Amino acid sequence: MILATDNPAALPSPPLPAAPSSIALFLDIDGTLLEFAPDPDGVVVDVALPSLLDQLDDALGGALALLSGRSLQRIDDLLGRPRLAAAGSHGAELRRRGGAIVRAVRDSHGMSALRAYAAALLADLPGVVVENKPDAIALHWRAAPAMATAVEAAALRLVRAGGKGYRLQRGDCVVELRGIGADKGDALRTHMQHAPFAGRVPWMIGDDLTDEHAFDAAERAGGGGIVVGTRRPTRARYALADPAAVHRWLAALAAHPQEVTA
Repeated sequence: MILATDNPAALPSPPLPAAPSSIALFLDIDGTLLEFAPDPDGVVVDVALPSLLDQLDDALGGALALLSGRSLQRIDDLLGRPRLAAAGSHGAELRRRGGAIVRAVRDSHGMSALRAYAAALLADLPGVVVENKPDAIALHWRAAPAMATAVEAAALRLVRAGGKGYRLQRGDCVVELRGIGADKGDALRTHMQHAPFAGRVPWMIGDDLTDEHAFDAAERAGGGGIVVGTRRPTRARYALADPAAVHRWLAALAAHPQEVTA
């Protein structure tokens, strides 16, 4: 069993797999493929990233999926790869390789009132960004770290107003009100039941608390997690320093899949 660790130095860089055709790779987006921005709409996509994803998809025989807290629509707006397997909204939305949507989410009853309430609660908190997602509201304070306590208080008021059908999902400088349901671990397990993922060993690369569900699911299936950055504790077995290091590792995997060694 992979044990959580508080020591960043205890996590080595991940080796390249000896046989990439034997693995399935799952990738978070923000903080993993993309550097964070103060506003989630302000992220910058490296011009080489979409083609790198194409190369990876080819090298892995299609066993590549994006798992993100963003909606599927926003994932596609950013990366322009609507035929890649993906899970959006932390697993509430699911798309198979090729583009078929097999799990969708829409605003639940009362969400419009909760959105209005969130706008009112955050109106006097400068620098805090409200991001509306399908059946979810994310409150970001990356640009206003002094507002963290006030945002947490607002989130607690929101979840109380929403009632038992909602929960809070905390992440890196964000707290999200979302409907109770699937997470990234569930999304990983679902993808692993279908070709081209079935029968492979799953690995997940991610940076945030929301990725821990997928790290755990991958570990239980014989693979594991690669955490990006210094957040600890984590169930990940390996670590990469930042999105630039992730890009380099992915490029090495995509460029020489037949030559790499464990």
